Amino acid sequence: MIIFLSLLGISIAQNNFKIDSDQSKFELPFQLISGLVIIPVQLNGVELSFLLDTGVDSTILFSLDKEDSLQMENTSVIYLRGMGEGEPIRALKSTENTIRIGDSYSNNLTIYISFDHTMNLSNRLGIAVNGIIGYDYFKNFVLEFDYQKEKLTVYNKDRYSPKRCRRCEELPIYFSKNKPHIEAVTSINGKQRLLSYLIDSGSGDALWIFKNEEEGITLPEKHFDDFLGYGMGGSVYGARSRVDKFNLGKYEFEKVTASFPDSIYTIGIKNDIKRNGSIGASILKRFDVIFDYSRNRMSLKSNRDFGKSFEYNMSGIVVAHDGYQVVKRSSPNTAEGFQSKDHSEQGIVIFESTVKVKFKLEPKYVIVEVRPDSPAALAGLKKDDIVLEINKKSSYEYNLYEISQILSSEEGKKIRLKIQRGLLKTTISFNLKRML
Repeated sequence: MIIFLSLLGISIAQNNFKIDSDQSKFELPFQLISGLVIIPVQLNGVELSFLLDTGVDSTILFSLDKEDSLQMENTSVIYLRGMGEGEPIRALKSTENTIRIGDSYSNNLTIYISFDHTMNLSNRLGIAVNGIIGYDYFKNFVLEFDYQKEKLTVYNKDRYSPKRCRRCEELPIYFSKNKPHIEAVTSINGKQRLLSYLIDSGSGDALWIFKNEEEGITLPEKHFDDFLGYGMGGSVYGARSRVDKFNLGKYEFEKVTASFPDSIYTIGIKNDIKRNGSIGASILKRFDVIFDYSRNRMSLKSNRDFGKSFEYNMSGIVVAHDGYQVVKRSSPNTAEGFQSKDHSEQGIVIFESTVKVKFKLEPKYVIVEVRPDSPAALAGLKKDDIVLEINKKSSYEYNLYEISQILSSEEGKKIRLKIQRGLLKTTISFNLKRML
């Protein structure tokens, strides 16, 4: 779960994109990782991957590997601020950059470059992610997200005609600080309220709701304290609960998971107009979604994930990618043993192994958060434990999304983790437990 919410003291440049050869549209495949959309981009001639995120008003670059050679133009110092209790982050502003996304391009993109390690999405998602792009791209086109096929269709906004669709629900959106917001009826503690939400495709959760006793927005009685995710200011903590009902037009959800961040972490976003929270990818991915910023509209059509239940991590641990490890693998077609070679002229016999050994770099996973009193904590797991095996299968055979699914899969399911703590290797077992 990632949140980047606002920039301090920055004027937004034009950053206009165009489609090649006057095309009316083009398609772009994307990777869907934990509900987040990762797209390939070419920035100043270098191939990178960016998160496509409605929740940011500018383009942010980070997580460059040492081998990436990227020339940035016309830099100056600025400061970034977002959710979290930390101070604003020092960064660089770079103008007049060239970027290509599929069959679209811009020759004058302004980019903000952060060197803060907390903004590293790669460790949290398990794949290389070098930056985030939002309003700079959305404002130029009509974008259609097919989460099932992992396909983005980019339309020329001036030549786009809305599709006729009986199943679709078209909803008005409005903007604050170049970020899309929507009003939605939400039932909390048995009372219905019309709340204003940021549409935040860069958050993996369903809902974030900001407590406000004056408006009657209070934490449900059934909740538990937890680590909620990472913001630009660092880790964010608060409570997790469920809302009774949540409506987007004609679409209604029940028992939706909702995070209620502690007030200290929302200091950086208090100036947002009429904002009560965020709608994240766990809701958006249940639809085919069309964003039309030029007409202030969002269109929704439910897909086959619509009816799936909303679930929290039932283990109480957060696992992250922590670099790579060297893994020794034997060739499957060679028999174990040795064969002799008689070197009689020298009067010696040399034995050579018949097993061919290969070494490969594989992902290394580590526990970065442990919820107190959770099944994993009570079983003895600790922060910084290295995960070697999951249910007797090497951890590197999974990606992070698969690990997350295992830890949220089924109440009562037994989980066996082989871990390394210092020089000690041990296996710890526990059963998943539904908290709410």
